[in-house]
Amino acid sequence: MAQDYKNSSRAAAALIFWMAALSVLLIRTAQLQILEGARYKNYARQNRVRKVAIPAARGLIFSRDSVIIAESKPAFNLVLVAVRDWGPAVITAARILGLDSNSVKQEITFQRRAYPKDPVSIVRNLSPAQVAVIEEHSDQLPGLRLATESRRKAPYGSCASHLIGYTSELNSREYERLKDQGYRLGDFLGKGGLEKQYEYLLRGSDGCEFVEVDAKGREQGNIPDLERLEPVPGANLYLTIDWKLQQLAESLFVGGMQGSAVALDPRTGQILALVSSPNFNPDLFSTGISSEDWDRLANDPSFPLWDRAIRSVYPPGSTFKVFTAAAALDGGLIDEKKLLPKACHGAMRIGNRVFKCWKPSGHGSLNLHEAIVQSCDVYFYQLGQMLGVQGISDLCLKVGLGSKTGIDLPQEVPGLVPTISWYEKRLGRGSWGGGVPANLSIGQGELLVTPLQLAVMYGAIGNNGRLFQPHLVLKTEDYKGELLEKEKLIRHQLGISPSSIAIIKQALAGVVNQPGGTGGSARTYGVEVAGKTGTAQNPHGDDHSWFVAFAPKDDPVISVAVLVENAGHGSAVAAPLAGKLIRQYLAQQGITKDHNLKVAAAP
Repeated sequence: MAQDYKNSSRAAAALIFWMAALSVLLIRTAQLQILEGARYKNYARQNRVRKVAIPAARGLIFSRDSVIIAESKPAFNLVLVAVRDWGPAVITAARILGLDSNSVKQEITFQRRAYPKDPVSIVRNLSPAQVAVIEEHSDQLPGLRLATESRRKAPYGSCASHLIGYTSELNSREYERLKDQGYRLGDFLGKGGLEKQYEYLLRGSDGCEFVEVDAKGREQGNIPDLERLEPVPGANLYLTIDWKLQQLAESLFVGGMQGSAVALDPRTGQILALVSSPNFNPDLFSTGISSEDWDRLANDPSFPLWDRAIRSVYPPGSTFKVFTAAAALDGGLIDEKKLLPKACHGAMRIGNRVFKCWKPSGHGSLNLHEAIVQSCDVYFYQLGQMLGVQGISDLCLKVGLGSKTGIDLPQEVPGLVPTISWYEKRLGRGSWGGGVPANLSIGQGELLVTPLQLAVMYGAIGNNGRLFQPHLVLKTEDYKGELLEKEKLIRHQLGISPSSIAIIKQALAGVVNQPGGTGGSARTYGVEVAGKTGTAQNPHGDDHSWFVAFAPKDDPVISVAVLVENAGHGSAVAAPLAGKLIRQYLAQQGITKDHNLKVAAAP
């Protein structure tokens, strides 16, 4: 009897245990099927679904006359997506493409350690033949796929390369900074010029699609019940650049000439041409620049990647004399007819130094108009002594020298206007006396400007003191052709009195059109061009050649600055080049015919 009771108790305990276990199992099953079913179903789907990005086409860049100067072309890449056992497929891909499999595997391993969830581009910019081979062997390449991307193309090669800029693959630091904005490893980024400045507009928004894959990672086709998200192409930029004028300006720098040319419309601030020489081909970067090409560009002593128009600074030479004149006129120190105490005999002593004039025989007694026309240094040495460093620097800062112009390009520099405090901080107390203001008065010494700054300043003089901020983008449109934004004209006042501007304009016209004027080689049939030559001293080599001008004198439609490095007198080199630009643009505008006058320049 006791034994029966014992057996009965054991059976009851076992029954209770199994009922409890069954209850737990039923509850867990219900939880999996009902409460967590959606989540596990999603996990299962993810195991057979791959999200594939569809890159957006980068926006086009047009000149003002609707010439495409930067476009995008489709390119094919071989990409490794997220699979575990990728070794055999990569070895096969390397074999059929003729690549070193060990090098490819090392690169993939490196990328996967840094970015384990991101696709890795194995080969970029595949040729049509390579694409065909990959498609033929696709069943042997699980986890690899052909991906398209938008590759930048410069139809005119190196022409306008500095203002257009370039795109190249983002590096690891850029990726970390931009990944939250939707950038992926392997994406291309604007890294110079307008490509960088307007990256946010040009880039567009990527789309995506979903494809089914098998257990080995091979794609089986699109999944119809998962909606495809179409990419949105980037915006198109329409520039202020006149393409014919830009091409002419580029062609002027021949035979290894280094320098810059800037042309703008002073009535609006629209840049018509912007050249830095030497230049480079942006396509070198968009196709993945080789180490050899990079070393060649980076180590070139002529610095082809450097935009001289906005990033290089030079003494303005005699082109600055108009600002010295403006300071003296506005300060009431002279008028247009006043003769200064000392006539020019080819040199002037200041303290224990002799300051020479460019003309050894001298100019004699001159008024302001004659001094500007003939570019007499001795006349301006005297104005420099009268104004001092303070008077010269005050006028410079007032008109905007020493500040960025605000052009819509990255990395513009402000130039340098040395003040009394600047000299004392660097050279000690009293270092700004003696011959320092004499040097500054003729645009030499520590005063530094960019070619763009001089084009803007002279344009404002021609425009009777109205200065418009220079800019390159006329309008932006979306891919449907709908206007996004139109240029905003930002106007300032130059800070020189109207009476002084009138005197200076008349003198600048004399530089080009009067006998003995130093800018005669820019003379243009039927139009009064106003301009100034300059020779900037260069402690590292031959002097630089300047010419800055606007035309027509009374209602200018173009302002031009030309700087040729190590070329000597502005009258001999820069002025003829500027004259060609002025004549072509005026002819295009129907203001005059291009007679290409050959006029002998004064020294």
